[in-house]
Amino acid sequence: MVQKKTNMRRLTSRFVPVLTVLLLLLSLAAGCGPGDELTESGGESAGEEAQADNGAVPTMPAARFDQPTPVTDLKGASEADRLEDEEEAAEAPDLATGEFVYGNRCAECHGEGAAGTDQASSLVGLTLSEDEFEDLIRTGGELGPDHLFGSTKTSPDGLSAVFAYLTSLE
Repeated sequence: MVQKKTNMRRLTSRFVPVLTVLLLLLSLAAGCGPGDELTESGGESAGEEAQADNGAVPTMPAARFDQPTPVTDLKGASEADRLEDEEEAAEAPDLATGEFVYGNRCAECHGEGAAGTDQASSLVGLTLSEDEFEDLIRTGGELGPDHLFGSTKTSPDGLSAVFAYLTSLE
């Protein structure tokens, strides 16, 4: 019985390397696969025709790195920016937006058309500058927290529109 086990070990030790080499060759042959053969016309292979029919691109396109156009005339560019800023500043604030924001935030106490009520005074003929008005609304001023409207309640553009609306009521 011992002799039989020894013979079996020898036989196994001889065939394992041979079987390993055979498996390696088979896996390499399977990995290559078809596709390298030429068609009957001597042109493209069958795999390339299938890619051309599907519209698939076998490789990635080359990357392009365009440089930004340098500004050589800084004085002219600054002048153009300044003119654009002046045009934006010259535009009148949106009175409709100001009336809407006033109606949602102020009309309950100050009344329709800012005429005033028994709760709050009239805002017609407002004498505050826009900066003073914004300071009053953002901090509450001496009027307390009832007039405290942070930027989450009224945007800077909305506040400018309310100021424009109130000054248009004169």
